[in-house]
Amino acid sequence: MTAARWQIIAAAEARLAAIAGIACIEINPSGDPDAYPALGLHDRGHRVIEGEAGATRYVLTLMVDGFVQGEGVDGATLSALYADVVTALVTETPFEELPGAVENVDEVDTDVEIAELASERRLGFATSFEIQFSTPRGDPSRFA
Repeated sequence: MTAARWQIIAAAEARLAAIAGIACIEINPSGDPDAYPALGLHDRGHRVIEGEAGATRYVLTLMVDGFVQGEGVDGATLSALYADVVTALVTETPFEELPGAVENVDEVDTDVEIAELASERRLGFATSFEIQFSTPRGDPSRFA
């Protein structure tokens, strides 16, 4: 049975893939993207935030890397991609495609990077998100 946390990761990937113009998206990428604009979705693990009779509450941390490359790429181009990512993941009804599963999604930190030795101008960001969800105590395969 698929763990609840993986269902969240798959839903996040689907939301990010739906952003217009994304050329490449990969979960836990092992190298540089093949096409741009690109997104990498990194599973940074989870931690228990509360255990109670019958349920365990978790916080899953996902990091999204976004990259833009090419002539004319600037901070505005990168900021537009960043805004699309946040809009896709942080909503009033978090992950409604997983009814009642996700309690909250928070954007945490963002870092911006410039690839100084790239063959073309390349800018990137890394934004972390914390996603709260609950499972039945002792059964991480289902949502509580």
